[in-house]
Amino acid sequence: MDVQRLIGEVAKRHNVLVGHNDPILITLTLNELILGEYIETVNLLLVDAQDQVSAGTAQQTEAAKQIASELITGAAAYIAEQMHTAGDQTTAQMLQLLKAETNLARQQATQAEKSRKGAFVAAMVAATCAALALGLLIGKMFLR
Repeated sequence: MDVQRLIGEVAKRHNVLVGHNDPILITLTLNELILGEYIETVNLLLVDAQDQVSAGTAQQTEAAKQIASELITGAAAYIAEQMHTAGDQTTAQMLQLLKAETNLARQQATQAEKSRKGAFVAAMVAATCAALALGLLIGKMFLR
């Protein structure tokens, strides 16, 4: 605080001359000292409050990261489980379809085997009939 400047300003504004040992200047000095200590205390409290807010913010950020991580992990596990279930269902459907196709192929193979045997029997019957007819024809030729 510049006492000389204050004395000059009081004289200029109020036309009053104040001396260096005037009680008002002593009061002003005491007021400045008290306010300085108060401001220093408030500044220390502000720094402490800022530190606490910063620590709280860091703690909340860390908690939010943890929650987000758990949400992502849970969602991934859920999706993996859903994919596994869908895969199991698709596999079961494919096996069921394959079993039905295999049964159909077996039925067709059985039917083809029956047809083959029927064709063989028919060929034997035809060959027997042809041999019999040939024998009758030859016999008729010799008997004439």
